[in-house]
Amino acid sequence: MLVVDLIIATCFTAGFISYYSRLSRLAFHDDERNVPQSWRVVARWALPVMSIGTGTILHFMGYLTHKDAMMFHNIGLFMLVFTLLDEHINIVEYAARVLGAVWVWQMHHNMHYDRPQFWLSLALLFVAVVLMRKYHEQIRYNIWLNIATFTYIAIIFWTLIPPFADSAHEIHVITLEAIIMFIAMASVTALFWIGQHRAEEHNDEMAKLANFDQLTNARTYALYRQDITKMFDAARSNNQPLTMAAIDVDHFKQINDHYGHLAGNAILVGVATTLETVLRQHQAGLQVYRTGGEEFNILFPNMTSSAVLPIMKDAWHQVQKSHFTYEEYDVQVTMSCGITALKPTDAKVDDLYKRADDNLYQSKRNGRDTITIEGETQSKGGGKRMLATYTFFTQSMVDTDAQTDQPVGNELLLRVYDYDHEKWIVPPTFNVTVDTQIALMDAALKNSASKQVALNLTHHQFTSMHVADKLVEYKENTPELTGLIIELTQVPSVETMQKMAPIYHHAGIRIAIDDVGSDNHFEALKSLLPYIDGVKFAMQNLRSAHDTANLEERMSFWSKLASKYEIDFIIEGIENEQDAEYAKTKLHARYLQGFYYDRPELPRLD
Repeated sequence: MLVVDLIIATCFTAGFISYYSRLSRLAFHDDERNVPQSWRVVARWALPVMSIGTGTILHFMGYLTHKDAMMFHNIGLFMLVFTLLDEHINIVEYAARVLGAVWVWQMHHNMHYDRPQFWLSLALLFVAVVLMRKYHEQIRYNIWLNIATFTYIAIIFWTLIPPFADSAHEIHVITLEAIIMFIAMASVTALFWIGQHRAEEHNDEMAKLANFDQLTNARTYALYRQDITKMFDAARSNNQPLTMAAIDVDHFKQINDHYGHLAGNAILVGVATTLETVLRQHQAGLQVYRTGGEEFNILFPNMTSSAVLPIMKDAWHQVQKSHFTYEEYDVQVTMSCGITALKPTDAKVDDLYKRADDNLYQSKRNGRDTITIEGETQSKGGGKRMLATYTFFTQSMVDTDAQTDQPVGNELLLRVYDYDHEKWIVPPTFNVTVDTQIALMDAALKNSASKQVALNLTHHQFTSMHVADKLVEYKENTPELTGLIIELTQVPSVETMQKMAPIYHHAGIRIAIDDVGSDNHFEALKSLLPYIDGVKFAMQNLRSAHDTANLEERMSFWSKLASKYEIDFIIEGIENEQDAEYAKTKLHARYLQGFYYDRPELPRLD
């Protein structure tokens, strides 16, 4: 009989849980199925009615039949307590379920409230309901915690109720069978919940991969095409308004060039999050779609363009005043936007999209950082323009040991494009990412016959292990790069040099100190001479500062110092044949640079 009762109990439990879970999903999870709110309310009220009502009825059936009383009582008790592990119920709903369980609990102790076992069982039940409330998620999806919890409930219920049989032996047998049955039902429930949970997680992950951009968590372009088609058809059929906003992050290529692609990714995430936050504040249900690299679209069903404009102005303003951070960088960006509404003449979705895109590009042509709605550009917000298109200015290096004055390498000098004056200038800061430097170095190598380069590093960059690792990796994995010299614009400490020099030297990367005799003086440099491979004397710095007194004497000092320590002496600022001849014959400089050898042109930007 126990086997038969077990089969009946577990089958009934499985069926009940299946229906209960469907009702729970209708009440709490079906957000994407446009379920009416009234249905959700009904389903939520039906959940406690279903568990408490079913559990109570089964207990009464246990009192009406003697043969299967234990089975009915067990199933009824289980219907009451397993719902205490519901994830989404509030404290009031939880309390109602607890009261239902306590009411049935005390029915089994009817007329025996003076027994200490009654009060002990209530105390132990109280411990169970508190722990189930606090750790419901861990218990629900861990089979051993689940079984342990329900085993505990079965034991405190069946071992502490008043005697229900004539002999102690019969009581012990029935109690043991009841606990076994309860554990079996708990095991079925745990396996069902865990299996369902894993299936839902898998389905959610597949849906997320299909519908959500993995970087920004905005909706994907595929979902955008699906949704806009439905909204477009519905708006035309029902003669309802539909508005689209097309958005582009201003100067995004410059952001990537300046801060690196990882920083660009962080900014895209920040912009998408800001847009979604603004939309939630104005109206529930609006979604952000990522339709391109730095492009986003927003659809506004049942809204006119005039109703959408205040929302987009808020979004534009919030993006403009936000600070998006990545590592040590704090970046402000702006966005351009185009807004248009559905027109009776729009025959297909692309008609609406093209008009929104045209409005977006009108915003960009009018200086960016603004909104264009139905062909009319709003006033600019005055956001600071991002000026971060970088390139390397390559200046030839001539080796005086060679037979001819043919370039043997290039110094890579960083320049940034000034969009206001449409020219290349020395950047206000040289703290660009090493990834940007490497990308620019790649471009310089491709466009130059000389494959040895000298790269300037700031003090911060030279002390960075991340920069060192990247440059070493690049040097080792770029066979066409025949030599790499790093030139330090600031004199580091001896401790820093002792730490970093072996890393670069091991990879065959040479270290030179830039601007000796002008910015960097002997007293600061003398302790570093055993660790470096060269010094560079910049004549143009002294000439521009009109500090040419004793110029030949100063250059001679550095030439002798380089010879003493057997390091390279590099002179830049060679402007004529006289400079070149003096540097070669009198100063014995190894490498020379200057306009005498080349006057490179920087690229033009349209």
